[in-house]
Amino acid sequence: MEALSEKIFLKLDMPNDQNRRGDRDKIFDALKEKYGQVIMPYKILKELYPKCREANFEITVTLARRDYDWVVTKIECGDTTHNHYGLCVDLGSTTVIMRLVDLNTGNIITEECIFNKEIKFGEDILNRIFYTRNSKEKLYEVHKAAIDTFLELLDIIEKKTNVKGEDISIMTVAGNTTMIHFLLNIDPWTIFQTPYTPVFNQPGFINAEEIGIPISGYVYCFPSVANYFGGDIVSGLLYTEIYDSDEISAFIDIGTNGELVIGNKDFLVAVAGAAGPALEGGISKFGMRAKKGAIDTIKIINNEIKYTTIENGKPLGICGSGIVDLLSEMFLNGWVDFSGELKENASKHIIKVDNELAVEYASKDESKNQESLIFTQSDINQFLKTKSAAYTMVAFLLGEVGLTLDDLDRFYAAGAFGTHLNLESAVTIGMYPDLDRNKFNCPGNTSLEGAYKLLTNRNLLSKVDNIASKINYIGLENAKDFLEKMRGASFLPHTDIDNYPSVKANLIKRGLL
Repeated sequence: MEALSEKIFLKLDMPNDQNRRGDRDKIFDALKEKYGQVIMPYKILKELYPKCREANFEITVTLARRDYDWVVTKIECGDTTHNHYGLCVDLGSTTVIMRLVDLNTGNIITEECIFNKEIKFGEDILNRIFYTRNSKEKLYEVHKAAIDTFLELLDIIEKKTNVKGEDISIMTVAGNTTMIHFLLNIDPWTIFQTPYTPVFNQPGFINAEEIGIPISGYVYCFPSVANYFGGDIVSGLLYTEIYDSDEISAFIDIGTNGELVIGNKDFLVAVAGAAGPALEGGISKFGMRAKKGAIDTIKIINNEIKYTTIENGKPLGICGSGIVDLLSEMFLNGWVDFSGELKENASKHIIKVDNELAVEYASKDESKNQESLIFTQSDINQFLKTKSAAYTMVAFLLGEVGLTLDDLDRFYAAGAFGTHLNLESAVTIGMYPDLDRNKFNCPGNTSLEGAYKLLTNRNLLSKVDNIASKINYIGLENAKDFLEKMRGASFLPHTDIDNYPSVKANLIKRGLL
């Protein structure tokens, strides 16, 4: 284990007439051979007396690794090396996940997740940015909401494990560009104002105390590449090791933002854009996040809708994976045509609501709130824009680097959405390309896993910087034919059905083509 922090037990000589070296200097002498350049902040220096003498100069020194040096974060009496913890965090705009790790072993002690308290200032990131514009007071409100989210998670972890913040020496945080600006109480307005440049790309190591996080060390924030391309994706690339592979891979993560990277050890190119709330169900009246009561899978069997819900709760609405299933199943059963238009007489589940066609996927009797749960034609049209953007990013970027889908060896569908999504459904509606299914990999929350990987292996620090600097980011504002390609991809699965041979074969088998 070569974690981002270390705890070292030292037995130093007591002061005497023959040894009058200062306490600080004795500590540095003992550390120099292994750790080289060590920094001791004034706050720690003040604690040396009387602490060292009270401990008979048997002390534990906690060191945090930074880019080019080690810094002392804590001095304790006696041997406390067994008590060595770190945190890794996925800072999402909707949810925040925090993982407590034993840095002596790398073992995960617990992992907790809560909603980001910033949501009260707007579910959409852009709403939060507009809320804070030209107001330091409002910026601080959003910053405090982010910190309060961390504090609640720390409190949950302490109650569950008895590990206190003061026992934690290092934290790694992966989040998108705007979320890291809010966390550090830095105005993100420039991110969404031409020429769309953030205040910083590489925040590096921040003293936790300075931003209000009560741990006894540093917070490391992964670097971003551009306004829509944040440290959460850099962290994901670190985890998947695309940057170090001979194989050509595509890495896509669709959440609030949609980010795509294509490349290998020789090159990395990327695009990104705002995906909006569609994949969290935000486009529909009954859309919802993936929590208890959300319909997450759907099948149509003998013209009847069969669904499952998260935690088997009575249905409250539908989340992103359920929407993808719903569209796929309706398409394969002839309830919608290639343009996504509902066919009024195809099923009794297709009804009119306020003079608009809609599909009722759960009846009043079935739903928890005794409301008819519906997905309207407008909802479908809105979702098709999101799915076409995902496909078009892949097609556009491959074209930019002179590759085709056949050149891809791996296709990583990252993030919570990629994990819970039915792959066949995503291909059927044209969200993902029609590749050999063995090429697909759904690695889960790569943002969190990359943060964990760095937390437990400090030798990867230079890799992180190399990944960020290696990425050739292409702004979609320069893609003149992007919207035209999106229109082509807004059909089910695409205007050119030959791009989807497995879907075409399925439609022929079902007598729909």
